Amino acid sequence: MNGRIKLSFVTQLALVAGGALFAISARPALAANDSGISDKEILVCAYQPETGNESSYFRMGKGADAWFKHVNETGGIGGRKINYEMVDDGYQPARTRVIAEQFIKRDKCFAIVAALGSAPTVAVIDYVTSENMPLIGPGTGAAKVVTFPSKWVFPLYPSYEDEARQLMRFIAEVFKAKKIAVLYQNDPSGKSHMAGIDSVKDKLGIEVVAAKGYDPKDIDVSSQVVAMKDANPDAVFCSCAPEFAAKFLTERKRLGWNVPVVNVFFGKSPKVPELAGNDAVEGVYFSTIFRDFDSSAPQIKEAKEILAKYYPEEQPDPIHLWGFTGAQVFTEAMKKMSAEGGDITRDRLVETLEGIKDWKGSVVPSITIDKGEAPQHFLVKDLSFVQFKHGKFEEFTPPWAK
Repeated sequence: MNGRIKLSFVTQLALVAGGALFAISARPALAANDSGISDKEILVCAYQPETGNESSYFRMGKGADAWFKHVNETGGIGGRKINYEMVDDGYQPARTRVIAEQFIKRDKCFAIVAALGSAPTVAVIDYVTSENMPLIGPGTGAAKVVTFPSKWVFPLYPSYEDEARQLMRFIAEVFKAKKIAVLYQNDPSGKSHMAGIDSVKDKLGIEVVAAKGYDPKDIDVSSQVVAMKDANPDAVFCSCAPEFAAKFLTERKRLGWNVPVVNVFFGKSPKVPELAGNDAVEGVYFSTIFRDFDSSAPQIKEAKEILAKYYPEEQPDPIHLWGFTGAQVFTEAMKKMSAEGGDITRDRLVETLEGIKDWKGSVVPSITIDKGEAPQHFLVKDLSFVQFKHGKFEEFTPPWAK
């Protein structure tokens, strides 16, 4: 079987209430291997916001799914096909907790790969790791996840606190700003960015004159933007998802407010100029962690071809690359284990992942994973920057990187 299984939230709750999670195991597993491994299949799972206000992030799941479909079509891994099971949590942590229990108790997944979300991952990480379930490349930089004291966690990218510290340096050296306003998502991602800002603002001589949160369910951020403008900052730090970055920039343009802006990397998306218009986004800076889809690297060319084949309706987006990264690293580890022979176990998966050094076969320029816990397990370690100019994202080198 190779496809997605979607269950309604009502059905999910009914399964939990009826005790079905502990009774259903439809997939056979070889005795010597861990759960999720049969003679023909590797069952990999992920929670994704397929619906709801954060559904644009479902690009991550589509990227991972496209890669796994490509792996299957080109022979699989040691005679096994990857069954990538994605379930919609609507970016609602309560739903994510139900789904995570299904993955472990009912479906007997081998690993959770390329799942999406700060609040959802924070909600389940204690439970998932207590069950010795590998969590590989989750789409979050929330502090709890990237510092989690467990060998089972392999964060996708640097902590939001670290990103915020780098963006504050950017604001100080590129914008020469002394006063800033911050717009942030009122969840673990935004709060982690705020913690990073607070940790370096005094050292950099920067005052936060306005910090305004938004909820992912909000319709607009017009009142926040007006209050930020009234505080008269020299620059804006936008800890914003693509839709809300677009809402902010649309309102900034409406107000005729030409303040410099830098946005966090999870908001770098073609969706921003698509929603706000190129004029509203012109000159805005974004941090980023991957090669761009305009890169001539063969790994990017391959990813674009694979995405076009399996999701032809998708416009290539950095968030697709989040999914490609986790899926590609998982595939590399599984191929190594399969080639070496022996039992396919979660412990061996961790050991094999920790043996990946300076690997250049993914959409990330280079991947090295160290032995240890989450802080040593980053798949991506370095940030870079782009500026939206003349209708496209262009590389930008800050002073300290020249």
